[in-house]
Amino acid sequence: MIRTITLLLLFFLKGILSATADTYPEVLFENSILDGNYAYSRIDYNAGSWVENVDGRLPVSDTVFFTPGNALSLKYKSATTGTWRVQINYPPGSRCYQSKTGHILTFKLFVASDTDVASLPRLMLVQNEQTSTGINLAEYVDDFQPNMWLNVQVPLGDIHGFNPKVAIDGIQFLQGNADNETHWLYIDQIEFLPARPPRVKLSSPAVLSTAVAYDRHVDLTWQLPLTPSIRYIKIYRSEDNEHFNPVAIRPIFVQKYTDFVPYSDRTYYYKVAWVDYGYLESPFSGVLEASPKTASDDAMLDFIQAAHLNYFIERTEINSGMHAIHFGVDDATVSVRETGLSVLAYVVGVERGLVSRTAAIGRFQRIVDFLSKVDRYHGMFPEKIDGRTGKGVFATDTVPEGDVRSTAYLMQGLLVAQQYFQADSGKTGTLLEKIDSLWNTVEWDQFAIQGQENILLDRWSPTVGFRDASPMGGFGEDFICYVLALASPQHALPRDAYTLGLGFRRALADSAHVMELANNTSFAVKLETTDDSASPTYVEYPYVNDTTLYSLPVTVGSIDTSLLEAYKPFLAFDPRAKRDTFANYFTNTINLTGAYKRRDNEKGYGGFSRDIWGAELQLDSTDTLCTINPAIACASYAYLPQEAVRSMRAFYSRFGHALFTEYGFRSRIGIDSNAVADTYDAANQAAVVVMIENGRSGLIWELFSQHPGIQKVVENYFNIE
Repeated sequence: MIRTITLLLLFFLKGILSATADTYPEVLFENSILDGNYAYSRIDYNAGSWVENVDGRLPVSDTVFFTPGNALSLKYKSATTGTWRVQINYPPGSRCYQSKTGHILTFKLFVASDTDVASLPRLMLVQNEQTSTGINLAEYVDDFQPNMWLNVQVPLGDIHGFNPKVAIDGIQFLQGNADNETHWLYIDQIEFLPARPPRVKLSSPAVLSTAVAYDRHVDLTWQLPLTPSIRYIKIYRSEDNEHFNPVAIRPIFVQKYTDFVPYSDRTYYYKVAWVDYGYLESPFSGVLEASPKTASDDAMLDFIQAAHLNYFIERTEINSGMHAIHFGVDDATVSVRETGLSVLAYVVGVERGLVSRTAAIGRFQRIVDFLSKVDRYHGMFPEKIDGRTGKGVFATDTVPEGDVRSTAYLMQGLLVAQQYFQADSGKTGTLLEKIDSLWNTVEWDQFAIQGQENILLDRWSPTVGFRDASPMGGFGEDFICYVLALASPQHALPRDAYTLGLGFRRALADSAHVMELANNTSFAVKLETTDDSASPTYVEYPYVNDTTLYSLPVTVGSIDTSLLEAYKPFLAFDPRAKRDTFANYFTNTINLTGAYKRRDNEKGYGGFSRDIWGAELQLDSTDTLCTINPAIACASYAYLPQEAVRSMRAFYSRFGHALFTEYGFRSRIGIDSNAVADTYDAANQAAVVVMIENGRSGLIWELFSQHPGIQKVVENYFNIE
């Protein structure tokens, strides 16, 4: 019976499909973020065969590698009585690899043992949990010899059972010739490349532009070259300006790298080289030096905000100015929701001197010009749009739809920007007018139930009506949707929508009931009706839970979901001194945050440190899986500033080498599983930038509060004694 070593938390990143990894989709393995073992590998062996593993995963070597800073270590024994198999996957949430004609699978191989070429493993492709026929690696190794890096190239057309129409999820190495001997290989830079890549010789030196020191890291920038044969930027570091070691490679479409250094209060020297498809390097750039110094609390907040803002700066889609969903690939799909978050972050960036006022105005003008040409559905935007054509991108091409939540996030950001640039009205008059036009034509009242106009539905399609819609309400991100719907100057919901719509979370009473609403006469927006079908029946869950959590009184919200869900309503809406019929929101969020932290500390979700917290739990069939989202503790600065600062320092000092990059903190870390996400999440990055700023200056809260429509909502529904 095959002994299967289960890879714990293999899917701990599932569900963050909006996140993006910073690599090419053609690259299956470049580096492991953490030392020890590789999170996205799985090992099986039985009988006399064996594969060295750490907690069911391939070990990582930080001493033998082809590209900095590590490689996979594959030590195995192939017994005549057994078998073994190693699978290497793309991280969950990545786009995997869609094959192209003439491409090859290539990787670097280092044979560290006395191994004959015939004893190398076989290889298979993995596609949608199906495997191809195995091929013998021995047939595809150039000039085989031990103790040097070898080039392995396998034309995809040589692999039987490979389906070019299905994305490749990963590869498998498996037992080949059974010789009862132990063999040791290192594997690096697994990727899919064209068989004939550009071969222009790299004769000009690279250009390193800046090296700026912070607490324990140095931010490097370089000029992006135009030579098509350049694939990577390779970064070298030295402590004596003589002996340089490679520390990282970055994709060519990235212009910045954060190097986390061993110590502060030392001087480091840097140079870079361009690297072509054959890994030949250009002449080096000039050398720049940087001397990190221990940062004050304010300086730390500055560089944390700046890094998270950079996520939005580098992901601006060039045609539309919107936020690009995919980065570094030929895909112009943009997110309406994440563009709204990006606008909030940009406003903070301008205020902090991280983005020029002129650049921000130019980007926002490009956004509103683009949006004015996009197909809308009673004023609502699609969730995703093609940034080149302005056409909506939908799950089903024949079912276009307007998305209420995405539109609300966008409008929230644009209204804040409108208030911020009022002082520049001489330069931004057209921008402010176009934001007004977009805002005034969102028909919130057309997304409400006819006869129950106080209940918003989350989407509508001109082809299927409300068939796929769900009622909105309850504490969370729907809060801002109702606030905006009530603030609308021309299409506001009725006054009681606040208590009767927002005030209840609704679910279908019968889980087997199919919500067919396309021809339902109970709804305001509909197709031609053919019958008098009745509205579905819902179970209503009250907005208020009014409980005590870890000795703290909590009126709304829950610690059973991510704390970010409680922060989302108040990215722009100011909870300070705000009390409605449900809760005192500022006091409630302080208590909810405190309870969340106490739970994480008591359960040990962050390990032994009380400052590492921010757990997000997922229920597996056999266990509760826990990962830590650093954005939760960072964004808590708006409510518990002292605790947040301690947490930021703890994340930065303990895990910064793997967790903190030029885009801020990565989206997840598994403390017990030695796994760090190689992805980022727009909601996380925006929450860090915006909520730290709200805690420092109240900027976004105050700007949103100045809008006349929001002032009207506050006057009508808040400060109730």
